[in-house]
Amino acid sequence: MHDLARHREVLGMAIPLALLLATAIGAGSLAHAGDGEWTVRLEPLYMQASGNDPHVLTIHELDADGAPEADDARAISLSTDSGLAYRGELLYSRDRWGLGLDFLWFNSKQSVADQAGAAEGPSGTIDEVVFELPGQAFSSTDPSQVLYYRVLEDTEFAMWTADLYARRTLAEGSASGIDVRFGLRCGDFDNDYRAVAGVGDVAGARLDASSNYGLMMGPLVGLSGEYRVGKSELSGHLSQSVIFGDAQLTVGSSQYSGSADAPSIYAVDTFRKDEDVAIPITDLGIRWVYEVSSLLALGVGLDSAVWWDVPVPPGITPGQEGALRENTIVFSGAVATLALTF
Repeated sequence: MHDLARHREVLGMAIPLALLLATAIGAGSLAHAGDGEWTVRLEPLYMQASGNDPHVLTIHELDADGAPEADDARAISLSTDSGLAYRGELLYSRDRWGLGLDFLWFNSKQSVADQAGAAEGPSGTIDEVVFELPGQAFSSTDPSQVLYYRVLEDTEFAMWTADLYARRTLAEGSASGIDVRFGLRCGDFDNDYRAVAGVGDVAGARLDASSNYGLMMGPLVGLSGEYRVGKSELSGHLSQSVIFGDAQLTVGSSQYSGSADAPSIYAVDTFRKDEDVAIPITDLGIRWVYEVSSLLALGVGLDSAVWWDVPVPPGITPGQEGALRENTIVFSGAVATLALTF
């Protein structure tokens, strides 16, 4: 399953890259004809994703001598790692029209520090420790019963979009312009969660949940504007799209005896739901670019993309067994721009 997910991520990035490179090769021969202008833009981003950091474990520390019994409970939530994302764009412009292709790709992991706990015995105040998971719990009433929880390596989080669009200049002055764009957006989103929890080398459970999507696509429309001063240009864009497709939502629990490293599985429970989805996406960005030469421009900027009501892995929140979840995920990042025009 891990290899399949990895292949899908590589393929998801390779498709828009291949389209961009193929069009760029064709642009090389057309550029000499003098009928229009080609721009290739490459942009690495340092991106973070917020809004999808779910509560996955509750740790209860019980003091039975209290009146009433004291329960010191704390929630443990996943955190999505920030990291590099990549955007690329190829644009052909002629007169007031343009035709473009761009893509965005981001792949990250979700993690939390390993958790361990045990009751303190007669000499301590913590009489019982409980690790509460969706639909099950593990308990320690003795210092020798050490509870554990850890997220596995293949807890991953990935998305990409690729847009094919036309651009039309609505208004243009000597130092400014406003454009409208419309076209087709393709996209994909995958989110996998893997974890193990249990009691020492006695028994435990492996948790597997995912929301894996097929290829999604839908309409895109947006506005962009720019203002030029000398060799500097300040630009911004706002666009809205809705992509349609299907999501496969799965959650499973494997009960085992022994340790997590050498488990003896004796029970497996799996839930799966296939769901048609429509995900609105709002994009907003701003750029400052400096023209180094007639060929080369460099710049910096900020980007954000809001994915509204995205179905994400179900059944990973304690107390919400069987509940399907939808999160609004905000991707935001700082951008470095390299643009070639010919």
